[in-house]
Amino acid sequence: MKMIQKICNREVISYLICGVLTTIVDLIIFWICERAGLFVAASNTISYIGATIFAYFVNKIFVFLSNSWKPAVLAKEMFLFFSGRFATYVMQTLLLVLLVDIMGFDGFICKVFTTVLVVVGNYFISKKAVFKKAG
Repeated sequence: MKMIQKICNREVISYLICGVLTTIVDLIIFWICERAGLFVAASNTISYIGATIFAYFVNKIFVFLSNSWKPAVLAKEMFLFFSGRFATYVMQTLLLVLLVDIMGFDGFICKVFTTVLVVVGNYFISKKAVFKKAG
């Protein structure tokens, strides 16, 4: 029961909701880019940038309740957030190139699959490094 309470708290539920919204932003941009004829790595880069900007603000405001808008706090949070997201972006892009360009699987299906791995990784990076509570 304690495990369920630990997993089903406000922060996790709001992260999941914001994660779904971020994923929708990411997948829509990716789909548009792929339909426009861009390579999978370029499509992923563009969609990841758009989704990451969106994710920073929804995570800051709604998930981790980081209320400071001081330039020093914003600069630190943004640097850590975008650095962490860059690490998961590299992982996802390499997986997509392997799965789509080398192995020939469908790009959109692989994007959805790798996004699950990215969402889990991003939560722990955000919680433990970016928006961690003082003390």
